[in-house]
Amino acid sequence: MDSIAKRALAARKFAKMTQKQAEAVSGVKQSSISKIERGDVTRSMSVLALARAYRADPNWLDTGDGPAPWDEDQLRQARDRVSEPLGPYRVTHTPPSIPSFNPRTPGTVPLISWADAANWDSHEISQQPHAERWIPCIAHHSLQSYALRVRGDSMTSTSGLLKSYPPGSIVFVDTALRKPDDGERVIAKLDDSDEVTFKVFKQDDGRRWLLPLNPKHEPVRTSFTVLGTVVGKWEDED
Repeated sequence: MDSIAKRALAARKFAKMTQKQAEAVSGVKQSSISKIERGDVTRSMSVLALARAYRADPNWLDTGDGPAPWDEDQLRQARDRVSEPLGPYRVTHTPPSIPSFNPRTPGTVPLISWADAANWDSHEISQQPHAERWIPCIAHHSLQSYALRVRGDSMTSTSGLLKSYPPGSIVFVDTALRKPDDGERVIAKLDDSDEVTFKVFKQDDGRRWLLPLNPKHEPVRTSFTVLGTVVGKWEDED
């Protein structure tokens, strides 16, 4: 595709977003998105925000160089095993040396409480989060993303083969991703109790349930609402 206009339109369509939805996720005004897609704007600082919203390579969106969102190595995949190669899901065992930034520094997300995660859809909370700190997100993410500190040991794997999330590790959650694939890690709210939990999303033959990695804990088979998909994690050393 030989223009930003064509790439921006194709990326938005692939992300299955209207211009209004793209505005809500990216923070770029719908009128600006329309101008970009018409070719009225050839270069724009909004391209980076749109790339994040569409989960596209910003270099591809800007110049056409690099993988498109629909290329195989850009597609979202469940990342289960420690030995899997790096992909859109990112893991690091060494947090950045300065893991705290000014609020809304580009590329950062707020580290929030579980109570705020439960009510993230509230405009007041999502726009003015009570963040413990702002930290760099290690994976592609939309602007409606946050970080959570893992509590409990239900997602601590005992096999040594699966990726593990011990208490205190930090996960990055993209709330624009609410239709996870089987095997992806999610933050979900249990409909009968409003409890928020971190589990593996499972679905088969029309059935959905939440699976812990630790066999000491039972699967959750009651109804639930997915609040977001985990796109990466690090083990905090604080």
